[in-house]
Amino acid sequence: MNYYGQFRRAAIEQGIPEDEAEKFAGLLRFTIWANERYNGEIVAHPRGLPPGQPADLLVGRTGGLPRLPIGMPWPTDSRDPLPFVASFDCAALPRVDGLALPPDGSLLVFLHHEEAYDTFDRGEEQQYARIVHVPAGTDTVAAAPADHPRYPFASQREFIGPEQDLFAVVHADLPEWLNEEEANLSSFQKQVARDLPHRRELCALVDRLWPAGNSATFQFGGYSWNTGGISRGHLYDDPELTIAEENFEARQKLSDVVIDRERENFLVEEELQRVMREWIPLIQFDPGDEVYFGRFLMRVDDLTARRFDQAVSWTGFTE
Repeated sequence: MNYYGQFRRAAIEQGIPEDEAEKFAGLLRFTIWANERYNGEIVAHPRGLPPGQPADLLVGRTGGLPRLPIGMPWPTDSRDPLPFVASFDCAALPRVDGLALPPDGSLLVFLHHEEAYDTFDRGEEQQYARIVHVPAGTDTVAAAPADHPRYPFASQREFIGPEQDLFAVVHADLPEWLNEEEANLSSFQKQVARDLPHRRELCALVDRLWPAGNSATFQFGGYSWNTGGISRGHLYDDPELTIAEENFEARQKLSDVVIDRERENFLVEEELQRVMREWIPLIQFDPGDEVYFGRFLMRVDDLTARRFDQAVSWTGFTE
Protein backbone atom coordinates (compact mmCIF):
# COMPACT_ATOMS: atom_id res chain seq x y z
CA MET A 1 0.00 0.00 0.00
CA ASN A 2 1.29 3.48 -0.89
CA TYR A 3 0.92 5.25 2.45
CA TYR A 4 2.79 8.36 1.33
CA GLY A 5 0.53 8.64 -1.68
CA GLN A 6 -2.50 8.32 0.58
CA PHE A 7 -1.18 11.12 2.78
CA ARG A 8 -0.36 13.45 -0.12
CA ARG A 9 -3.78 12.99 -1.72
CA ALA A 10 -5.57 13.67 1.57
CA ALA A 11 -3.43 16.76 2.25
CA ILE A 12 -4.07 18.25 -1.19
CA GLU A 13 -7.81 17.52 -0.90
CA GLN A 14 -7.72 19.44 2.38
CA GLY A 15 -6.32 22.47 0.55
CA ILE A 16 -2.66 22.14 1.57
CA PRO A 17 -0.26 23.33 -1.16
CA GLU A 18 1.37 20.39 -2.89
CA ASP A 19 4.94 21.56 -2.22
CA GLU A 20 4.21 21.92 1.50
CA ALA A 21 2.63 18.47 1.64
CA GLU A 22 5.75 17.09 -0.03
CA LYS A 23 8.09 18.77 2.48
CA PHE A 24 5.99 17.53 5.39
CA ALA A 25 6.03 14.01 3.94
CA GLY A 26 9.83 14.13 4.19
CA LEU A 27 9.44 14.19 8.00
CA LEU A 28 6.75 11.50 8.08
CA ARG A 29 7.83 7.90 8.71
CA PHE A 30 5.65 4.83 8.57
CA THR A 31 6.37 2.13 11.10
CA ILE A 32 5.18 -1.37 11.89
CA TRP A 33 3.78 -1.88 15.37
CA ALA A 34 3.51 -5.44 16.67
CA ASN A 35 1.55 -6.27 19.80
CA GLU A 36 -0.26 -9.07 21.54
CA ARG A 37 -4.05 -9.23 21.48
CA TYR A 38 -6.16 -8.76 24.57
CA ASN A 39 -9.86 -9.64 24.40
CA GLY A 40 -9.57 -9.86 20.64
CA GLU A 41 -8.16 -6.34 20.16
CA ILE A 42 -4.71 -5.11 19.25
CA VAL A 43 -3.76 -3.01 22.25
CA ALA A 44 -1.81 -0.50 20.16
CA HIS A 45 -4.95 0.75 18.43
CA PRO A 46 -7.84 1.11 20.89
CA ARG A 47 -9.64 3.39 18.41
CA GLY A 48 -9.58 0.78 15.69
CA LEU A 49 -7.31 -0.15 12.82
CA PRO A 50 -6.29 2.39 10.18
CA PRO A 51 -8.24 2.24 6.89
CA GLY A 52 -7.24 -0.73 4.76
CA GLN A 53 -5.51 -2.61 7.57
CA PRO A 54 -6.36 -6.32 7.87
CA ALA A 55 -7.79 -7.26 11.25
CA ASP A 56 -5.67 -10.36 11.84
CA LEU A 57 -2.15 -9.73 10.59
CA LEU A 58 -0.20 -12.38 12.48
CA VAL A 59 3.49 -11.54 12.01
CA GLY A 60 5.47 -13.28 14.76
CA ARG A 61 5.67 -14.38 18.35
CA THR A 62 7.53 -13.85 21.56
CA GLY A 63 8.79 -16.60 23.83
CA GLY A 64 9.21 -20.26 23.08
CA LEU A 65 12.17 -21.51 21.09
CA PRO A 66 13.60 -19.89 17.96
CA ARG A 67 13.95 -21.94 14.80
CA LEU A 68 17.66 -21.73 14.04
CA PRO A 69 19.33 -23.09 10.90
CA ILE A 70 20.46 -26.68 11.43
CA GLY A 71 24.05 -26.61 12.64
CA MET A 72 23.91 -22.99 13.82
CA PRO A 73 24.73 -22.68 17.54
CA TRP A 74 22.48 -20.65 19.80
CA PRO A 75 23.87 -17.07 19.91
CA THR A 76 25.95 -16.37 23.00
CA ASP A 77 27.87 -13.58 24.66
CA SER A 78 31.45 -14.32 25.65
CA ARG A 79 30.19 -17.10 27.96
CA ASP A 80 26.43 -17.73 28.07
CA PRO A 81 23.48 -18.13 25.67
CA LEU A 82 21.56 -14.95 24.91
CA PRO A 83 17.87 -14.74 25.84
CA PHE A 84 15.55 -15.14 22.85
CA VAL A 85 13.14 -12.21 22.53
CA ALA A 86 10.98 -12.75 19.43
CA SER A 87 10.75 -14.04 15.88
CA PHE A 88 9.07 -12.36 12.91
CA ASP A 89 7.83 -13.73 9.59
CA CYS A 90 9.22 -11.23 7.09
CA ALA A 91 6.72 -12.23 4.39
CA ALA A 92 3.83 -11.42 6.76
CA LEU A 93 5.13 -8.00 7.87
CA PRO A 94 3.46 -5.05 6.10
CA ARG A 95 5.48 -3.28 3.40
CA VAL A 96 6.23 0.37 4.12
CA ASP A 97 8.39 2.79 2.15
CA GLY A 98 11.78 3.56 3.63
CA LEU A 99 11.98 0.30 5.57
CA ALA A 100 13.72 -2.30 3.40
CA LEU A 101 12.93 -5.41 5.43
CA PRO A 102 13.63 -8.76 3.76
CA PRO A 103 10.66 -9.94 1.68
CA ASP A 104 10.79 -13.44 3.16
CA GLY A 105 12.49 -15.59 5.76
CA SER A 106 12.42 -14.79 9.46
CA LEU A 107 14.10 -12.32 11.80
CA LEU A 108 15.15 -13.60 15.22
CA VAL A 109 15.93 -11.16 18.03
CA PHE A 110 18.25 -12.01 20.93
CA LEU A 111 19.12 -9.59 23.73
CA HIS A 112 20.24 -9.65 27.34
CA HIS A 113 19.11 -6.10 28.03
CA GLU A 114 20.44 -5.82 31.59
CA GLU A 115 23.96 -6.91 30.68
CA ALA A 116 23.87 -4.84 27.49
CA TYR A 117 22.95 -1.64 29.28
CA ASP A 118 25.28 -2.18 32.23
CA THR A 119 28.38 -2.26 30.02
CA PHE A 120 28.10 1.52 29.44
CA ASP A 121 30.24 0.83 26.39
CA ARG A 122 28.75 0.70 22.91
CA GLY A 123 31.32 -1.74 21.58
CA GLU A 124 31.12 -4.13 24.51
CA GLU A 125 27.32 -4.02 24.49
CA GLN A 126 27.17 -5.75 21.11
CA GLN A 127 28.16 -9.13 22.54
CA TYR A 128 24.84 -9.22 24.42
CA ALA A 129 22.67 -8.58 21.36
CA ARG A 130 22.05 -10.31 18.06
CA ILE A 131 19.72 -10.08 15.06
CA VAL A 132 19.61 -13.22 12.92
CA HIS A 133 17.98 -13.39 9.50
CA VAL A 134 17.03 -16.92 8.46
CA PRO A 135 16.41 -17.00 4.68
CA ALA A 136 13.30 -18.71 3.36
CA GLY A 137 13.84 -22.39 2.56
CA THR A 138 16.53 -22.85 5.20
CA ASP A 139 16.31 -26.13 7.13
CA THR A 140 15.78 -25.19 10.77
CA VAL A 141 15.33 -26.78 14.15
CA ALA A 142 13.93 -25.56 17.48
CA ALA A 143 16.20 -26.57 20.33
CA ALA A 144 17.17 -24.93 23.61
CA PRO A 145 20.82 -24.41 24.54
CA ALA A 146 21.92 -27.26 26.78
CA ASP A 147 23.00 -25.03 29.68
CA HIS A 148 20.09 -22.58 29.77
CA PRO A 149 18.57 -23.73 33.11
CA ARG A 150 21.60 -22.48 35.05
CA TYR A 151 21.55 -19.08 33.39
CA PRO A 152 19.99 -16.31 35.53
CA PHE A 153 18.26 -13.70 33.40
CA ALA A 154 16.39 -10.52 34.24
CA SER A 155 16.13 -10.96 37.98
CA GLN A 156 15.52 -14.71 37.74
CA ARG A 157 12.70 -14.50 35.18
CA GLU A 158 12.36 -17.50 32.89
CA PHE A 159 15.04 -17.82 30.26
CA ILE A 160 12.52 -19.33 27.82
CA GLY A 161 9.19 -17.56 28.26
CA PRO A 162 5.69 -18.66 27.20
CA GLU A 163 4.77 -18.20 23.53
CA GLN A 164 2.62 -15.22 22.61
CA ASP A 165 1.44 -14.35 19.09
CA LEU A 166 2.17 -10.88 17.72
CA PHE A 167 -0.13 -8.95 15.37
CA ALA A 168 0.89 -5.93 13.32
CA VAL A 169 -0.55 -2.63 12.18
CA VAL A 170 1.02 0.29 10.31
CA HIS A 171 1.50 3.43 12.35
CA ALA A 172 2.63 6.94 11.35
CA ASP A 173 5.53 8.56 13.23
CA LEU A 174 6.46 12.24 13.29
CA PRO A 175 9.09 14.33 15.12
CA GLU A 176 7.55 15.53 18.39
CA TRP A 177 8.55 19.15 17.80
CA LEU A 178 6.12 19.55 14.87
CA ASN A 179 3.25 20.24 17.28
CA GLU A 180 5.26 22.54 19.56
CA GLU A 181 4.69 26.28 19.96
CA GLU A 182 7.03 28.49 17.95
CA ALA A 183 8.75 29.73 21.12
CA ASN A 184 9.73 26.17 22.04
CA LEU A 185 11.49 25.42 18.76
CA SER A 186 15.22 25.48 18.14
CA SER A 187 16.68 27.78 15.49
CA PHE A 188 16.94 24.86 13.07
CA GLN A 189 13.37 23.74 13.73
CA LYS A 190 12.09 27.29 13.20
CA GLN A 191 13.84 27.36 9.84
CA VAL A 192 12.12 24.12 8.80
CA ALA A 193 8.77 25.27 10.22
CA ARG A 194 8.80 28.42 8.05
CA ASP A 195 8.17 26.17 5.04
CA LEU A 196 5.36 24.34 6.88
CA PRO A 197 2.76 26.99 7.83
CA HIS A 198 0.08 24.26 8.03
CA ARG A 199 2.18 21.84 10.07
CA ARG A 200 -0.39 21.48 12.84
CA GLU A 201 -3.21 20.79 10.42
CA LEU A 202 -1.00 18.19 8.75
CA CYS A 203 -0.20 16.57 12.12
CA ALA A 204 -3.94 16.34 12.78
CA LEU A 205 -4.47 14.81 9.33
CA VAL A 206 -1.84 12.14 10.01
CA ASP A 207 -3.49 11.30 13.33
CA ARG A 208 -6.86 11.05 11.63
CA LEU A 209 -5.59 8.73 8.89
CA TRP A 210 -3.46 6.60 11.24
CA PRO A 211 -4.94 6.94 14.74
CA ALA A 212 -2.29 7.04 17.42
CA GLY A 213 -2.22 4.00 19.68
CA ASN A 214 -1.15 3.58 23.28
CA SER A 215 2.21 1.94 22.71
CA ALA A 216 3.99 -0.77 20.79
CA THR A 217 5.59 -3.86 22.25
CA PHE A 218 7.72 -3.94 19.08
CA GLN A 219 8.26 -1.18 16.53
CA PHE A 220 10.04 -1.50 13.20
CA GLY A 221 11.29 1.77 11.71
CA GLY A 222 10.12 5.26 12.63
CA TYR A 223 11.98 7.49 15.07
CA SER A 224 13.98 6.43 18.11
CA TRP A 225 12.13 6.11 21.38
CA ASN A 226 13.35 8.50 24.05
CA THR A 227 12.81 8.89 27.77
CA GLY A 228 11.94 12.58 27.62
CA GLY A 229 15.37 13.82 28.65
CA ILE A 230 16.66 16.85 26.76
CA SER A 231 20.34 16.46 25.94
CA ARG A 232 21.20 19.49 23.81
CA GLY A 233 19.08 22.59 23.50
CA HIS A 234 15.72 21.32 22.24
CA LEU A 235 16.95 17.84 21.28
CA TYR A 236 16.21 14.55 22.98
CA ASP A 237 19.00 12.23 24.08
CA ASP A 238 18.66 9.74 21.21
CA PRO A 239 21.30 7.50 19.59
CA GLU A 240 21.17 9.53 16.40
CA LEU A 241 22.03 12.68 18.34
CA THR A 242 25.04 10.94 19.88
CA ILE A 243 26.25 9.95 16.42
CA ALA A 244 25.65 13.48 15.10
CA GLU A 245 27.59 15.03 17.99
CA GLU A 246 30.49 12.63 17.47
CA ASN A 247 30.56 13.47 13.75
CA PHE A 248 30.45 17.19 14.47
CA GLU A 249 33.19 17.03 17.11
CA ALA A 250 35.43 15.05 14.76
CA ARG A 251 35.07 17.75 12.11
CA GLN A 252 35.65 20.54 14.61
CA LYS A 253 38.99 19.03 15.61
CA LEU A 254 40.11 19.49 12.02
CA SER A 255 38.90 23.09 11.87
CA ASP A 256 40.32 26.32 13.27
CA VAL A 257 36.94 28.09 13.15
CA VAL A 258 35.53 29.06 16.56
CA ILE A 259 31.72 29.14 16.77
CA ASP A 260 29.32 30.09 19.56
CA ARG A 261 26.98 27.66 21.28
CA GLU A 262 23.89 28.68 19.30
CA ARG A 263 25.66 28.14 15.98
CA GLU A 264 27.05 24.84 17.23
CA ASN A 265 23.56 23.63 18.17
CA PHE A 266 22.29 24.58 14.72
CA LEU A 267 25.09 22.69 12.96
CA VAL A 268 24.66 19.62 15.18
CA GLU A 269 20.94 19.53 14.40
CA GLU A 270 21.71 19.90 10.71
CA GLU A 271 24.07 16.92 11.03
CA LEU A 272 21.36 15.06 12.94
CA GLN A 273 19.07 15.23 9.90
CA ARG A 274 21.79 13.64 7.78
CA VAL A 275 22.37 10.92 10.37
CA MET A 276 18.65 10.12 10.47
CA ARG A 277 18.69 9.65 6.70
CA GLU A 278 21.60 7.21 7.00
CA TRP A 279 20.47 5.28 10.07
CA ILE A 280 17.11 3.76 10.98
CA PRO A 281 15.81 2.13 14.17
CA LEU A 282 15.37 -1.36 12.76
CA ILE A 283 13.45 -2.56 15.81
CA GLN A 284 12.67 -1.19 19.27
CA PHE A 285 10.87 -3.17 21.92
CA ASP A 286 9.83 -3.63 25.51
CA PRO A 287 11.66 -6.69 26.86
CA GLY A 288 9.08 -7.04 29.61
CA ASP A 289 11.06 -5.20 32.21
CA GLU A 290 9.39 -1.73 32.76
CA VAL A 291 12.75 0.05 33.14
CA TYR A 292 14.59 -0.94 29.95
CA PHE A 293 13.86 -1.00 26.25
CA GLY A 294 15.78 -2.81 23.55
CA ARG A 295 16.77 -1.13 20.30
CA PHE A 296 18.76 -2.09 17.22
CA LEU A 297 19.89 0.60 14.79
CA MET A 298 21.10 -0.10 11.24
CA ARG A 299 22.48 1.92 8.41
CA VAL A 300 19.94 2.05 5.60
CA ASP A 301 22.43 0.61 3.12
CA ASP A 302 23.24 -2.30 5.49
CA LEU A 303 19.54 -3.09 5.86
CA THR A 304 19.05 -3.00 2.10
CA ALA A 305 22.01 -5.39 1.69
CA ARG A 306 20.72 -7.69 4.50
CA ARG A 307 23.88 -7.21 6.57
CA PHE A 308 22.20 -7.90 9.90
CA ASP A 309 25.53 -8.54 11.58
CA GLN A 310 25.94 -4.75 11.32
CA ALA A 311 22.86 -4.04 13.45
CA VAL A 312 23.92 -2.01 16.51
CA SER A 313 22.33 -2.59 19.90
CA TRP A 314 21.52 0.62 21.79
CA THR A 315 19.65 -0.43 24.91
CA GLY A 316 17.72 2.28 26.74
CA PHE A 317 16.95 2.86 30.41
CA THR A 318 13.70 4.60 31.30
CA GLU A 319 14.31 5.71 34.88
